Amino acid sequence: MSKVSVIIPVYNVEVYLRDCMDSVLNQTLTDLEVICIDDCSPDNCGMILDEYATADPRVKVIHLERNRRQGYGRNIGLDKASGQYIYFLDADDMIAPESFEELCELADKEMLDVVFFDSKDLFESEDLKKIYIPPLSLRKGVYRDEVYVGKELLDEFIRQNEWTCYPQRIFWRREFLLKEQIRYPEDTEHEDEFFAFAGILAAKRARYVRKQYFTLRTRANSVMTSGYAPKNFHGYLMNFYYMNEFVSKRDLHTYGADVNIARMIERINTLYTLLKDKYDLEQIFVKDLDKTLYRCFISWMRADDELNRIDQEVLDEISGCSEVYIYGAKLTGQRFCRKLERLSDIPIGGFLVKELDEVPSVVMGRYVRRVDEVNVPDDAIVVAAVKVMFWEETKAMFESKNIKCVFHRKL
Repeated sequence: MSKVSVIIPVYNVEVYLRDCMDSVLNQTLTDLEVICIDDCSPDNCGMILDEYATADPRVKVIHLERNRRQGYGRNIGLDKASGQYIYFLDADDMIAPESFEELCELADKEMLDVVFFDSKDLFESEDLKKIYIPPLSLRKGVYRDEVYVGKELLDEFIRQNEWTCYPQRIFWRREFLLKEQIRYPEDTEHEDEFFAFAGILAAKRARYVRKQYFTLRTRANSVMTSGYAPKNFHGYLMNFYYMNEFVSKRDLHTYGADVNIARMIERINTLYTLLKDKYDLEQIFVKDLDKTLYRCFISWMRADDELNRIDQEVLDEISGCSEVYIYGAKLTGQRFCRKLERLSDIPIGGFLVKELDEVPSVVMGRYVRRVDEVNVPDDAIVVAAVKVMFWEETKAMFESKNIKCVFHRKL
């Protein structure tokens, strides 16, 4: 068993590959295995990898017969790995020489399932530096210098708008990944969205270290800098499905999980709007599951068009009020809250419920309180996000308290 297994999917990056490999092999921690997956690269990457494997027995090369994308390659690497810890690196990026030694020391000492850290930016040209804003590199938020439960750390990342899914900024315990069966979606883009999301939610012991171990190279024609295409829409929709399935099966509907899934929905909607008039998007959904998801999405979009009209009617009803409270803190209430945030300047006082037994105390960063414990101002209003069968009862409850309340039967 090696201390660290470094897994590197490789495709069409011969110009950068040696920098990447040297950064790994020159680590101060030498107890490594480096598993490189040549994803049927059309350039000289395969030959370069074989040279490294000949020169250093720590390097193992797997040559795939056809291109399978990064998710498949990373899963193959994970299956072959024997290290105590796992690190996924892209073949055009680099890792600082002291990284694995320091990360192993911390993970060993605190028995961590996962460690998150930061990165440096390296731009291939000044033009890219001017036009491209890279993902968050150095987090600036306030975090406790201690071990978190993974889902609580995700909550903190989300609250401070500093969650990113980049696999190169995460250090995993292999035994944890195997036990929890955390794997990458295959044959789709944006596979790291699901993997990081599932991993942090399942982790019992997680840590954030404010150090820039990883160097992210921003270059032309990479996955990050290329324009959006149908494959991106496909990738985000599939990841949305996998995230929901994971959360539902494991009952992990936390604040961070729900907000991240909501943001994924918004990303999918944005891409659909950008691409639907240029491409026949249905053609990229080939497998039975993919086709079913696409048909469900289209049906949902049609229903959402109707909901948007209804939402606008409710927004017209509440205009002029000093504050809005939302009665009902589940999915319908959360959806209307997001809509209100985007389309109105009216402050949201929070969520109201009859009893607190079935909901968390904070949803979408807002307190959830019992109706009997809140003094709703006279010039404020409550929007009831309840099923039709409960409307009359809800209406009577608020009328008895002299609180204005609006409801749309299709909200």
